[in-house]
Amino acid sequence: MKKILIGLMMVAGISLSAQTLSNAGFESWGVTSTYSSDTLPNQWWSLYCNTTHQSTDSYQGAYATRIQGYFSCGIAQGIMINGQPPAGYYNIIESGTPFSTKPAGISGFYKYTDAEPADSAEVTVILKKYNTATQMRDTVGLGTAALAAAGGYTSFTVNINYLMPAETPDSIIIMFNSSKYNLVNTTTWMLPNLYIDRIMLPQSVAVAGITENQAGLFQTTVYPNPFSGSATVSIEGDLSKVSGLQLDVFDAAGKKVWTGEVNQNTVILSGISSGNYMYTLGTKDKQFSGGKIIVQ
Repeated sequence: MKKILIGLMMVAGISLSAQTLSNAGFESWGVTSTYSSDTLPNQWWSLYCNTTHQSTDSYQGAYATRIQGYFSCGIAQGIMINGQPPAGYYNIIESGTPFSTKPAGISGFYKYTDAEPADSAEVTVILKKYNTATQMRDTVGLGTAALAAAGGYTSFTVNINYLMPAETPDSIIIMFNSSKYNLVNTTTWMLPNLYIDRIMLPQSVAVAGITENQAGLFQTTVYPNPFSGSATVSIEGDLSKVSGLQLDVFDAAGKKVWTGEVNQNTVILSGISSGNYMYTLGTKDKQFSGGKIIVQ
């Protein structure tokens, strides 16, 4: 394995583990009938029927997920959660999917039409572990982020705070809520629309053909960060394991502003305007590493 380390310290780095989220790009869909027939992304469920919809208005790929509440006896909230519905349907803490690593956060792309300026969408991430002594679920890590109105696809990141740093989780819950405060526009009677696509766990992407003992495929380091002019991205890993590897940089609106093919273990970033950005290292199908950069 080649190792090229640039600089005196690691300023930002995200590594790979052997886990991933199922259907994180929402390309696979099916019909479910818990109490009403509904078309949902596979490995995700909706708290109320008819609130999660397949959309061709995607950031990447054929489909995205559109989440919107509707008027029933009050407002049925637009809430989508990973995994399968728990036996106690509203007992969300029993949902989620198996997961046993501790990522710094999750990221992805969204756009959002709010009903009232005071409202926002919200994403919540819970890493949990079953406690055999109490026979309850302990919250190992927790992160939330508000998603403000955005007319075009915009990147988001949810940082995770580890409440039990010594514990390793056994599962993860990711929940999207299209209206944090259940506000409605009383003129149009429209409810907020939230589009979600391309959820990424840069620390936890499974690679076809890579065995468990080959996990930790890539690590990236940016130095300096923040920077002006140029910075060096150092990549630790065997580039021969993956073909079509590239480095992409996205602005706060989710627009790709820089891309470069990766065929050696260092990449020079330059020609990027001042601002905050997210970068990813991967192929068109998988993300292996990523992080944030600041250009001054």
